[in-house]
Amino acid sequence: MNLTRVLCLLLLLSPAAAAGEISFVYPAEGAQLSSMQKTFVFGSVTPATAPFTINGEKVAVHSNGGFIAYLPVGEGEFFFKGQLSDGTTAQRSVKVRPAAETRSSTGPVRLEITNYASDSELFAGDVVRLAAYGTPGKEAVFSLGSLAEGPMTESPAGSGRYYAAYLLKPGDAGAEFTPAARFKAGLFGRGASARAKGRIRVMKVPLLVETSTDTVVLRNAPDGGYVMFLQKGVKLVTTARAGGMRRVRLSASEEAWVDEAKVQAATGAPYPFSPVTETGSIRLKKTDFGSAAVVGLYEKVPYSAEVLENGLRVRLYYTNLHTNWVVYDSSDALVKNVAFRQAGAETAELDFETAPGALWGYSVSYSTSARALQVELRSAPRPSLAWPRPLTGLTVVLDPGHSTHLRCGERKVPLRDVRFSSLPASAGCRLDGAVGPKETFEVNLNLAISQRLRDRLQALGAAVKLTRSGDEYVDLADRPKMARDLGGDLFISVHNNAIGDGEDPFSQPRGFSIYHYQRHSRALAAAIHRSYLKSIPLPDEGLRYGDYLVARMTWMPAALVENAYMILPRQEELLNSPAFQEELAAAMAAGILELFHVPPRPAKGKR
Repeated sequence: MNLTRVLCLLLLLSPAAAAGEISFVYPAEGAQLSSMQKTFVFGSVTPATAPFTINGEKVAVHSNGGFIAYLPVGEGEFFFKGQLSDGTTAQRSVKVRPAAETRSSTGPVRLEITNYASDSELFAGDVVRLAAYGTPGKEAVFSLGSLAEGPMTESPAGSGRYYAAYLLKPGDAGAEFTPAARFKAGLFGRGASARAKGRIRVMKVPLLVETSTDTVVLRNAPDGGYVMFLQKGVKLVTTARAGGMRRVRLSASEEAWVDEAKVQAATGAPYPFSPVTETGSIRLKKTDFGSAAVVGLYEKVPYSAEVLENGLRVRLYYTNLHTNWVVYDSSDALVKNVAFRQAGAETAELDFETAPGALWGYSVSYSTSARALQVELRSAPRPSLAWPRPLTGLTVVLDPGHSTHLRCGERKVPLRDVRFSSLPASAGCRLDGAVGPKETFEVNLNLAISQRLRDRLQALGAAVKLTRSGDEYVDLADRPKMARDLGGDLFISVHNNAIGDGEDPFSQPRGFSIYHYQRHSRALAAAIHRSYLKSIPLPDEGLRYGDYLVARMTWMPAALVENAYMILPRQEELLNSPAFQEELAAAMAAGILELFHVPPRPAKGKR
């Protein structure tokens, strides 16, 4: 047999060279993206050493095959076309919304009102702010029924955006109208007109409503941040309605906004009357967790609570101070004094004073069995501090963030039942948490890290509870409640990070960040952050305040930890490493030891 025939036979008998593979993980096939010029795309390729391009641009590939690229996109249907050097190709299509339409001064004359899309209620002293959009360079005028009319201002000039404002006067009370706008037109000119979709009613007097469900949120603006969380049956004075929200007057200088669907007409006497209620006696009692106060209060009114350096301040709105007695419990070692004052015409303040830094947490709620406000105050737990189990006596609740289910419309589909990278956007499924280029799910890493932290804390003597221990579904809103029900002294929610569509993943160093919300939670978050600075080899993105539901815990110090970025191939690989998971767990455990000023572990042979 000659050499040529031998080589041919070997080629026939040997397996075919493995073909390359390209897997796009994010964005999903057919995803709808907002108007943007560039966005990121990530996934993995095989082999990892093969040169790889997307849309002709070279893309760096990590040693495990993961990649992330930040690339230009175009409006409409757009394709990311990937190619390996062996000729393997794959593509991922997305739909990019076009930029906002630019009005032209040529063509049909057009005008539309862009606000007041639904019925609204306003009050004397409010401003009707009318906005319209149309053909630029025109002379526009507005009208508010028979109430008022006048010119609109185009700003900036040539933009086609027109604005007007009218201050409602006391004499306007009771008026109802639909805002309208039009362009003036000369003898041979072309005009256009528009009417708002909603009507405006000018209220004569404020209305009294009450919350219709528990955990009603008050915001500082219609789309603003949270300022209060109220139970069912709390009275609110409302002076305006717009866009499905009602404006709440808390005092002469404070207002908030509430979802209109969360309130109903209040029972009892109509508004106006002031104040709504008054305080009665205050009684304190020692409890297993610290101290509890019962404040006589004959109506449910809105309140806020603020942790001070030496205690807790509760502010009661629509309230007249009429407390004649404070009854202390001689065995109560937490509350040293109760001070109170009439802080405004309808606002009372109660200060529950403690030793500086003694308050560990609090809860404020209305009693279901009596006309009273309940204020519960926690003192700090006292772990043993004695090695080898210095955290004995401490209960820590760990929250492995997110759920192992996709939300597909009204259904919850387990992640294990689908291949996420092949799931098109048209399926209408939303992932709870982040995913990495190698299709690693954040929810699984959060649990793995939490389990390692649990084992470390238990070895140090702490009792540790998890909000979930596997694939069970736990609603986000239930997790803080679980933490209290499980008897937690500390609450740590474990997460890993991602970024929003259109952001540049390479614009800044990305690594770990630690969040808190409540003042009494800052020490916990700061101790964990200092520990990460010492031992975690990733960029520091800082100690941060974060308005996260799980961080808003008031009953105990709570921190949310973002360990690393799932979408960065190197950090995804690190997070999958058992050794790195142990480093993260060790850093969080060390932060807890520092929080309680646990002395260093004695050297072997010494006591």
